[in-house]
Amino acid sequence: MAPIIDWHCLSHAYGAAGDIPLLLERAHIDLRPGHETGSAWFALWSALCHQGEVYSASYAAVPELIRLAQSPQYQSRYDPVYLTASIEIARNEGRGPTLPVAMYAEYLSALSTGRTIAERGAADAHDEDARVAYLASAAALSGNWMEARRLLED
Repeated sequence: MAPIIDWHCLSHAYGAAGDIPLLLERAHIDLRPGHETGSAWFALWSALCHQGEVYSASYAAVPELIRLAQSPQYQSRYDPVYLTASIEIARNEGRGPTLPVAMYAEYLSALSTGRTIAERGAADAHDEDARVAYLASAAALSGNWMEARRLLED
């Protein structure tokens, strides 16, 4: 069972993160890609990994994103693991606050699960964009965020 998160005590790019649970819930049914303005993914990216910066809510969202990645509608979609990987890259590059100790265990567990999902996704990718997103995510979630950055910049 997931711990209860007081989202109002966390922040994202636009302030208090009380809207994140609703956005995560919307992402279950709003399968439009993140580049579409108005989609749940556009809003999640904008709030949690805004111009490469991350926030306390970004870290709290990672386990939720990985649970979403495990759902049937995301079996062949990289959105949740790619956002997770981008959060992890930013964390390692020092573009956010320190990961709170209280979030550490669940966060690392989610990274491990996300890595497995990304590796499987890379093997089964339906196109080159998906393959690269999954490969970069697998690298970042394995701790090789510099390789992830290289893959994304190629």
